[in-house]
Order: sequence, then C-alpha cells, then structure tokens
Amino acid sequence: MASEEDKDENRLSEVVSDCLKCEGYFMELVGVYRSDCLLTEKIEEDLFESNHIKCGSFIAEGSFILGSDMDHMYVATGIIAVKGKYNFNEPGVKMHIFTMALDNCSPGYTRLEVLKINPNSTFLPDIELMIVTAGNRLFLSSEEFLKTFQNGLIKKYDKWTHPHVNASFYSHGPCLSALMYNFKGISSNIEYDMTFGIKCHSWPVAASEWKNRARSKGWPSREIVHIISAFPVHVVPVGDYRSNISSMQWRFSFSKAERELIWNFNDTQFQCYVLMKSILKGKLQSFSPDELSGYQMKNLLFWISEEYGVKMFSKENLLFCLEICFERFKQHILKGSLPHYIIRDRNLLAGKLDTRTRQRIADEIDKILEDVFVTIFECRHIVLRSIKFLKMYNGSKRDFICQVKAPLNYCLMECPENVKLEIMLRSFKVCLSMVHLPNNSNKLLAFIEDMKSGNNCSRNILPCMLKTAKRFGSIQLGIMFHEERCRTEKTQTEIDIYLRYTHGLLKIGTDLDELSGKLYLVTFELLNNKIDTAWALLSLVMSNTKPFVYSGWCMEKNMVWVLKFLYSEILVVNYDMVHNELLISYDVMFPKNVVNFVPEPIKYELFLLQCTKQSNFCVYHPVVYAFYLNFEIKRKKNEQMPIQNEILRKLSSFIEDCNGGYERHRAYNILGYCYYVCGRINEAFTTFCLSMQEKCDSTNVAVYHLCIVLSEYFTNKDV
Repeated sequence: MASEEDKDENRLSEVVSDCLKCEGYFMELVGVYRSDCLLTEKIEEDLFESNHIKCGSFIAEGSFILGSDMDHMYVATGIIAVKGKYNFNEPGVKMHIFTMALDNCSPGYTRLEVLKINPNSTFLPDIELMIVTAGNRLFLSSEEFLKTFQNGLIKKYDKWTHPHVNASFYSHGPCLSALMYNFKGISSNIEYDMTFGIKCHSWPVAASEWKNRARSKGWPSREIVHIISAFPVHVVPVGDYRSNISSMQWRFSFSKAERELIWNFNDTQFQCYVLMKSILKGKLQSFSPDELSGYQMKNLLFWISEEYGVKMFSKENLLFCLEICFERFKQHILKGSLPHYIIRDRNLLAGKLDTRTRQRIADEIDKILEDVFVTIFECRHIVLRSIKFLKMYNGSKRDFICQVKAPLNYCLMECPENVKLEIMLRSFKVCLSMVHLPNNSNKLLAFIEDMKSGNNCSRNILPCMLKTAKRFGSIQLGIMFHEERCRTEKTQTEIDIYLRYTHGLLKIGTDLDELSGKLYLVTFELLNNKIDTAWALLSLVMSNTKPFVYSGWCMEKNMVWVLKFLYSEILVVNYDMVHNELLISYDVMFPKNVVNFVPEPIKYELFLLQCTKQSNFCVYHPVVYAFYLNFEIKRKKNEQMPIQNEILRKLSSFIEDCNGGYERHRAYNILGYCYYVCGRINEAFTTFCLSMQEKCDSTNVAVYHLCIVLSEYFTNKDV
C-alpha cells in the first residue's frame, strides 16, 4: 500500500503534468505540428520540387522552450550516397553517386568516395570543386560542400529583402544559423538552423542493429520500427573534430526517424522530455554550453523508454521518471559515455567534458535530485510561457496542490478548443506555403486530386488541413487559369472555357474560411464587370458572418481578435461567448505574377514586386479587402458620395485599430487610392504619407502614388 508521502508525490506529479498540458505540452497538440510538417513538406516536394525536412523542437516536435530554434534540413538533389559498389544505373537517373566509405571513421561518420560523376546531374554547384584527393582515392569534401551551400543560402537571403525582417548569419557544426529579427510586431525574434543533407540509398550497416534490436518492453512498437525502417537516412557535412580527416567526413543523420519516435511518445514521455531540456538549460548547460545539448536528452529518453517501456510513463509518475532520467544522465556524465540511440557505437559524449567538469555536473545533478519539483519551479521561466500556476507555490506542496486545482481544471477544459484553434492557425501556414506557385497547372491539379482523395498523403495529416490545401489550391489554380486566359490570344470559345473553369475553382475556394476565400470570387466577378453578382456575393458575406479569429500577418501577434460582420459593420466579439462556434479567416494573398486578376490599386503593388524582387506576394487583412471591394462596387454602381465616404470611414478606422503587422503600408495604399479616385486629394496625400511612415523606401508603392498626386496637384495649380 502506498504511503501518504507517495500519494502526495503522485498528486504533485499529476499537477505538474496538468500545468504542462495547459501550456500546450500534450500529444494531441503535437499531432497538429506533425500534420503541419507532413503537409508542408508534401507541398514543397510536389509543387516546388524541393525536398526539405522540418525537424527539431520548434516546428516539428512542439517541445520548444526558451531559446528554441527552427530546424530545417535541405536535401540536395542530383546526388546520392550508396553502400559499396551499388549499381545505381537506373534509366533516367541524373545523379552523382558516392560510396559510403566507413574506413578511418568513428562510428556514426563516413566519407563519401566518388563512384560516378554524372555530367547530367541536377546537382547545381560544380561538384568538381568539392572533390579532394586522399592517396589514389577521390572524396567529396564536407567542408567545401558546406561552404558552397552556406554561401549560396546567404546570397539568397541577401536578395530577399523583406520590408520588416532582417537577418544575421553564423555557422556552427553542419548548420547555418539565421537570426531573423524586427518582425514588425507579428513575431518575436526567431533563429533558424539550416543544414544541408545528402540522401543515403539505404541505412548504414551500423544502424541495422536498431532495426532488429530485442525490445522486451515493447517500445517502440514493431509497427513503428517497421515504419521508421522505411524512412531515408541522410549524411550532413560535419566530421569528427578529433579526426585528422575531419574535412572529408560526414555524419549520419536520422532526423525523420527521431521525430517519428517523438511523435509516438505519450503525454508523460513528451512532458518528461520538455522538463529534461528545461532543467538542462537552466541548471547544467552553463558548465559547458558547447558540449551539453538537448539532443543528448532526446537520446537518453529514447534509451530509458526502450528499457522501462511506456507503462512507466504515466501521469502520476512524471516526477519519478524525471528522477530516473537524471540519475542515468549522471552515470553517463561520469563515465563520459552516452550512446546514440540508433547507432549505439557512436558516443555522444566522446571527447567532451574534462574530469573536473564531469564531477561538477554530477554534483549539480545530485542537487536536482534532492527535489525535482523545486528544480522545475526554479526553471519555470524556461519551460512555461505563463507562470500563473507555479507562482502559487510558496514552499508548501500540499497547499500548492489545493490552491491550483480549481484554476487548472478550468484551463484543462479549454485544451480541446486550443487544439481546434491551433489547427486553424497552422492551416494559414499551409496557405502561405502555396501562395507563389510555379506556373504548372498539371502539378497543381495532381496535388489537389491527392488532397481530395487522400492518396499519396500521410495518414497523419489532419483531414481539415487537407481540405484547406485543396481549397486554397483551387483558388490558386483558378487564378492561374485566369492569367493564362489573359496571357495569349484566345478564341471566344476558349475564353468561355477558361472563365467557366476559373469560376468553378474559385467557387470551391469559398469554403476556405469564413471570409477571405469568398473575396477571391467577388474579385473575379467584379473583374468581369458583373457588378450586381459581385455585390450579391459580398453583401451576403458582410451582412452576417459567424464569429471568426483572424490568422495572418496584418496584425500584431498579441492582438487576438474575434471579429464578426453584421450589417456591413465589423464587430469585436468576446471570445468566451463564442469559442464553441469559432471559425477562422486568413489573409487575402496575391502572388506577384497575377496582375491581370487583381483590382487597380493592387496592380501597382504587384508590378513593383516584380521590379524590386522584394517578395513573391502581398497580403491584405480580409476585413480591409472586404471594405475595399465594398467601396469599389458602390463606386461602379454610382452610389451617392456619402455612402462611399462612410465605407472609407470604416476602412480607415479599422486600419488604425490593426496596429502593427507586416503589410499595414499596403492597407494605407488601398485607402489612399480610394480617396484619390473619389477626389479627396488631401486625404489621399495624408494617407500615402502614413504609408511611408510604415515603410519609407522605394519599395513602397506609396512613393509613386505620391508622385502622381503631387504632379496632378501642381498641374492643376498652374492651370
């Protein structure tokens, strides 16, 4: 029978687990990150012929804590690593082929020996410049490969001069790190870790042991092992720093396998992982910042999960599991040995930590183990974005358990709604990843068909995200067809076919969200001078929408508004009163190559984007764009000026309320254009000046609007 002390410990574990769940650390929410990763990776591969893997804590695992970065692996095309003298002469394959040469390499590392250099390879850099000689053998230099790709990526970002984002770069290991800052209120500073990988045709021999390892406790399951065994392995350009041939060595990377293991944690395993990383950062990493890492924590937890099985990782055992992990970590530190989970002969502590540092870390772990709850409390600023629960702790654990129970229960009731909201917000990223597509309607058609059928898609992509991709893809395809209609001379029959296809696709897109998806169809009808039809569609929307959360770039991230159109007025709604029926609305987004589809003021923006190559698209808050369309329809219907002016008053008021965000200057430009076309020149001038205050350079089209306004002003004055 459990003692009262054990019961208190179990209750405390449950409370800590609930606190973490309220912060978003639970597997149902991780499933949303998983779906986002898998879908956006498919979009990149199918539509852009780009293969990159999202990994790490921030965007793939959901285990982000203070200081977490966003990890991407870009997989090089036209190059592959094989075992031995593998015959890779498959028809149509245009690849450089290298053999994994494991001799003179520590476990987990290899060299890539030249097997075949293919002059028709799609690998873009000059491979000959990366080849080095060792005796009578030729190898691909990891050092030269990394240097080439890092320089290329830095040049790419130098050309990408986003109006409100700056970047600084530095290298570490196989990664190029980019610190993105000055996000104009829509995001905090973000650090991207970008590495470059080469796909291996098969798993290295040393990893075969993992596939066939006996697992008496059943974790991971045979099914998961089978799934992971089919994933590709990559090599990344970093060698063993202790080796004198380090510049020729490559390290095996199991990014896809490792994230799949994380994705198959239960809540307690995942929360244990988050706490392990937080305590490492808060208590241990300062002893040797470059030699202790969250990656070691991940591998340690994999080993313990395999050894103890998933049953130990229950909610009431969270603190006990944490103690086991740090006790084991202390043993590894003192021995100077922590095996990699998949290639067990690779030591993650090899050559790291002198004897004195090891002992100091072990001593600190002993202090952690004296009371892991107090340690969590002391590290709360690292793991918890909100400390509203842990701040109730005043030294008495029993009092804390009693005091926190009621607010925790209320918060836990909100978790399902938070998952729903996160799905909607993440779906905006799906739209963003598709907004500037190559002009290839066949690829997009095939992709949309996959979204409809679910074929060629991971079963772990959430159905609602598949629907978002299908609907936004339909909008993009409709706009693509419209541009094709305008690009070359067509017969009337051909024009009618294009118009019918465009209308049908945009009609599918009206179900994208509560507002923005419908505005593309209104734009199309207005473009074809079907003013009454456009008004019928828009008035239906603006007369009474359901409450919606806005997800986009045109408002500060901390301004979470629930909005609702009612009788052409935009209202702010109390979230607590409507969250059960809450919907979403995204930005209205136009790629820079669709100038024939957009209204007049947006043509200016897109033409300028084509000239400056500053960005591939522009975005508008859906409410801003809805008010603009309302104004444009009333103007074309020759409605009285007081009606038009009232619409502009609402538009102006809403722009002022939406403080911050990326594209506020474009909203001012639309408003200024509206003032200009209805003869309110002074207001137009003032509004374009406000736009210049948001973004004061020649990449803001307000510069050219001001030139037009001033030219007309002085011309009329001379007359």
